[in-house]
Amino acid sequence: MANAVICHGVKFKEAFDKMLVPFCASYWYPWLQQKLILAGIPTQVPSFTNSWLPARSYAADVDILKRQEINEDTILIGHSCGGGLLVKYLSENPDVKIGHLVLVAPWIDVLHQFPQYFNNFVPDPKLTERLKTIDLFYSSDDHYGSMIISGCERLQEIYPDMRVHKFTNKSHFSGDMREFPEIWQTCSGFINKN
Repeated sequence: MANAVICHGVKFKEAFDKMLVPFCASYWYPWLQQKLILAGIPTQVPSFTNSWLPARSYAADVDILKRQEINEDTILIGHSCGGGLLVKYLSENPDVKIGHLVLVAPWIDVLHQFPQYFNNFVPDPKLTERLKTIDLFYSSDDHYGSMIISGCERLQEIYPDMRVHKFTNKSHFSGDMREFPEIWQTCSGFINKN
């Protein structure tokens, strides 16, 4: 059965402490979750523990991710560090097959700024053999600059057949961004084909 999982990113501790809603209920995540649910796709947005730097733990994130139903019909959506989590997890677990991978401004740490989380991993070039489609969303005005953009460029080198959606005005797809029609169009296209 088709389902979806949306994986949120990470913040700096000071910004995390000021959040008025749970991280998993911020930005466009609830909007996309509702759109997917209305389309008949059960969708989870798990809350990853200690989602601030440098406390976030890859092992703890994997423990939560493994509690989600993930199969050949699953849509996995990762934003920022959540995108890096998905690329690393799928790269390290070649037995896991999914339907659709959607990466939004993924942080895969090509600048080696968070080694305790990413541990200098290299994305598996054969990853695309284990999924039906992969989409990358990023913006040239990302407020994290090369930290995100260089990772997106690296992913495009590794996965040249990936569908790329490049913007110039979306920054990090965060802040007061409450809707994300472009990602819904991509997800609904996948749903309608399968």
